Amino acid sequence: MILRVLLGVVLVVITYMSLTPSEIIVVGNDKVGHLIAYSVLMFNAGLVFFKPTKHFIGAIIFCLIYGGLIEVFQHYIPGRFMSGYDLIANASGVGVGVVLTYFLYNPIIRTLQSTRII
Repeated sequence: MILRVLLGVVLVVITYMSLTPSEIIVVGNDKVGHLIAYSVLMFNAGLVFFKPTKHFIGAIIFCLIYGGLIEVFQHYIPGRFMSGYDLIANASGVGVGVVLTYFLYNPIIRTLQSTRII
């Protein structure tokens, strides 16, 4: 349950930060922020949907589509711009999240279960 709540929080935060109108135009090195945000999103989604495999693949597809839609919606938000480079950074973050999930899923789930968090 807690992992699903955290996933919801991450989705809300990314959506808010991505779609809030901006008076300051950020050009350049915001790609690291995109990479980190989508790594966290995919890692959280991976912890929730890792098993069975078809759910994990669905989570990957969802995160990729979500990142693409956010970029499209930014075209219509004042002070925001749609960017192919941001889309690449989002997809790269999803890739990092997938790798983190594969390597850290079992130890994290065991730890959460042993501490009775889940």
